[in-house]
Amino acid sequence: MNIEELKKKLSNKWPIFEKLHIFILSINPKIEYRIFPIYVRYCLGEKIIVLVYFQGKFVLNNQLDVGLSLKEKPRSSNFISAKYMHYPEINYSIKITDRAELTKNLSKVIKSTISNQ
Repeated sequence: MNIEELKKKLSNKWPIFEKLHIFILSINPKIEYRIFPIYVRYCLGEKIIVLVYFQGKFVLNNQLDVGLSLKEKPRSSNFISAKYMHYPEINYSIKITDRAELTKNLSKVIKSTISNQ
């Protein structure tokens, strides 16, 4: 699947995903991503650093589920354990329903995830 196919599949989720996707890729030029049928995986080398689920039983119609590889839980109570994602490196997740939720705080958490790799 390529980005254009993903854009069609995401429909109303595309604006939030696009903003998140561009932000993640802008943090480090070595970040690579791979699109799967229900999620996008972002890696630095062999290390998975971010997962973005856009479909599946844990994602509602209007949200994205962002899993992060973090050393410790962020202060925000919106972060929960990401054990359900079944990726050993991904330990916390947060649901995002609109572009406004990509605040400076969430951006800092994502940036710290990638910067510490």
